[in-house]
Order: sequence, then C-alpha cells, then structure tokens
Amino acid sequence: MTAAEFVPVIGLEVHCRLKTASKLFSACPLRPGAAANSATDAYTWALPGTLPTVNAAAVTLAVRLAAALGCEVAEESGWDRKHYFYPDLPKGYQVSQHARPLARGGALEVPDPEAGPWATRTIALQRLHLEEDAAKVHAGALLDYNRAGAPLVEIVTAPVIRSAAEAARVLRALRLLLLRLGVSDATMEDGSLRCDVNVSLQRRGGSAPGVRCEIKNLNSFNFIERAVTAEVGRQEALLAAGVPVTPVTLRYDPARAAVQVMRVKETELEYRWLPEPDLPPLRVEPAAAAAARASLPELPERTRMRYCVLGLTPLEASTLVDEPVLGDWFDAALDSLGPRGPALAPRLCKWLTVELIGRVPPAQLASAKVVPAALAELVRMLDCGEVSAPAAKQILDLLVEEGGVPGGIAAREGLVLEDDDAALTAAIVSVLRGYPRQVAQYRAGKAALWGYLIGRVMQVLRGRADPQRVHKLLVVALHSPPPGDDTI
Repeated sequence: MTAAEFVPVIGLEVHCRLKTASKLFSACPLRPGAAANSATDAYTWALPGTLPTVNAAAVTLAVRLAAALGCEVAEESGWDRKHYFYPDLPKGYQVSQHARPLARGGALEVPDPEAGPWATRTIALQRLHLEEDAAKVHAGALLDYNRAGAPLVEIVTAPVIRSAAEAARVLRALRLLLLRLGVSDATMEDGSLRCDVNVSLQRRGGSAPGVRCEIKNLNSFNFIERAVTAEVGRQEALLAAGVPVTPVTLRYDPARAAVQVMRVKETELEYRWLPEPDLPPLRVEPAAAAAARASLPELPERTRMRYCVLGLTPLEASTLVDEPVLGDWFDAALDSLGPRGPALAPRLCKWLTVELIGRVPPAQLASAKVVPAALAELVRMLDCGEVSAPAAKQILDLLVEEGGVPGGIAAREGLVLEDDDAALTAAIVSVLRGYPRQVAQYRAGKAALWGYLIGRVMQVLRGRADPQRVHKLLVVALHSPPPGDDTI
C-alpha cells in the first residue's frame, strides 16, 4: 500500500466556554484567570447534598449559536452523566447531553482558497450540546478547580474535512462566528476554545470508513494543522508497512512535531452513560429559538461577501473580518459616508488598515481620539481633491494626537488645496516669467526641465494644490501663452 491510495477523513469536536457570569449548574462566579481555586463553591467540590441548577444565560447563548449555525433546536433535550475517574472531575462524572442534545444538524461556511479567492465550502455539523467543564491540570499534577463546572458548548462536525489546512480553517471560521455573536471570548490561550480532532484514512474511491483515532485538547490553529499532518503520516506509515491502525487517543507534542499515543480509545460503554437524575429535561420554546434567529447579526461569511461587492481584495476583506474591531470600525466609517460609501470603500479600507493601524493598534481603537466619521471625512476630502495625500497624512497624525474634525485641522494648518483655476494659473505664470531661460530650454526640447518647473510652481503654492491639476494647467500655459504676452 502507498500513501496515494488513501485520503484523510477528518472531523472536529470543538469545546467552547460560554461567556456567562457564573458556572453551568451553580451560582459560583466564573472568573477566568483568577488565583487558583479561588472561584469555587460547594457544588464545584461535589460536596454531599449539593444539587445542580441550570444556568439560563448559558442556555440562551447556546441557542443563539445553534441558530447562527442553522441547527435544529430541540424543544426538549436531556442531561446525562459521563463517568470516568480522573482528578479533574470531583464528582467522578461529567454532566453532558449525550442521548438528546440541544441541537442537531446545521452547517458552517468556511473559506475555500483552493477553489478561488472568494470561494467557500459548507462543512456539515452533526450536533451541538451543553456540558460542564472539568478542572485544569497543571504540570506536576497540580489542580485548579476554578474551571470545573464552567459552561461549555460542544460543536461536532461531520467527518467531511479533507485536509489539515482545512481543519484549521474550520476552527478559525468558528472562532470568528463565536466572537461575532458575543457568546464566548474564544481565547485559545486560556482554554476557552479547544478542539479534539478525529482522523482516519479511507481508501481512495472507496466507501468503507477507516479506523478513527482522536487527538485531544489542541489549542492553537498551528497545532491543529501540524497534529493532523503528523497523524495522517503516522497512519500512512502503518498501512504502508501492513500494520493495521488501531483506535487510540493521542496527544500532540509540539517539541517533536509528532503525536503520542496516550491510551487505547474508550468505547461509549466504558463511559457508562446514565440519565442525570437531578435535572429535569431542558425545554426551549420554539418562540425562543425563533427570537434567537431573528436577532442574529450579519455573520462573518456574509460580511466577507459584502466586502467583495464593495471592491475590496480578498486579503483586505479577511483583515477586516478576522479582526472584528477593525470590521466594526470600517463599517461605522462607511456608514458615515452615506451614498458615497460604496465608491470610496477601497480607499477607506487602505487608510484604515495601512495608515491608521500604523498609528493606532486595533486593540486601542475603541479609546482612540480619532473616530470613524473623522477618517471617513478625511478620505472624502482626499478623493475630492481638497487635500493632497501628504497633507492627509499630516491631518491623520493630528487626528490621532488630538481628535477633532479633518476640515478644521486642514484650514488651521493651511493644508487645504487651492481649487481656483485662475489662482493656480496666476501662480504658474509668475513662475514661468521668473525662469525664462528654463522655459526656453524646455521648449527647445530639454524635457528634463519639466520636473524643475513643476517643483517651482508647487513651491510657490506651498504644496497646496493638486499636482495633476497643476500639471494640466502648466501644459496649457507653456503651449498656449496668453495672447500678446511675450514674457513667457
């Protein structure tokens, strides 16, 4: 057997911590980053006599996410106990939704650069359910129970992902959706977004599934891509050597860029799933699911397509979509331009993503003195020829430093371009009269003097003129001097 005989079949199980004030089954505050074991309560520690109460805010956020993904939200879902004995589970089991999840189906639109710069691919989803998080195990087996009981939503894709790169793109797209909806901080560094990846190899052209192995707890896009690549290579090597692949659970070792077998993969029976006796079924009224769908904002892929129509490049659109703060700022500036917005969108994008971000990092935009309407007005002035590009950069520097209105700054600093043709022509004529020798040499064929004459005119005007406009008027003055005026 050779590697070319097989194709990867990949599915993701994404765990996302919901953005609530308290844990899933108790009023214990949820404080990511707090001192170890400082955000716990009796239920977190599974003390006898404590009972769970469902956090309604977590359910609302999960339903909102399900609506955005086009899932079918169940009117009634159930809770189950997943048993396994490990120090991160005080109760000896995890409360999840196994038999009757909150939502099924749905799909996620993901960029597909292999098919074209604006192409997307639909990744089918299998289910979405709620569950509580486990404690965090630190190096040296130290345990922090602040995270225990935090509300998680798990999104399970169908096994339709076809490459390591696409697996990373799927998680990126999902993270952007979570941020846009405001349901999670989706910070991979602190574990609020992490992913398990299921990988198998299927014979090319065949329909029989391969043996599925699972890589646990990946918390970066790069690690996902590298881990899947390593696991595909491991399975290919086994099959090429005639060794059957066995179902195992793995971890990714970044230092070695390799996967390591942790244990033989558990079966569903080993978890001894049981209905949760202390919680009634979870009911979501159809009206609540409909309200969640009606309240959705514009989703990331729809935003990307809107930017495409506005004439932005794929890279520019991705820059705005991938950084929600930038996208919101751009849209606010665009709205302030009114009917002229669509025509000026590409120039506005460049001034935001190149000029402004070169002066103000995205994280500081919310508190910056320059506001979206001011940048939009500056771009309009530049487009209308009221200020030159160098002057616009000076104005932007002052907007960042002190705020204010571009027009007022331009007038105060003497940066408004002269737009009266008569005044411009008078300045040109005065220069031509002052440099008769250079004018004669230019007319005699010394074309290099053109730049010299333009420079003298711009000097007289102190740079407050559109160079293209000066160019046209200088051509007229050189080739059509005023009648009876032999001085130029």
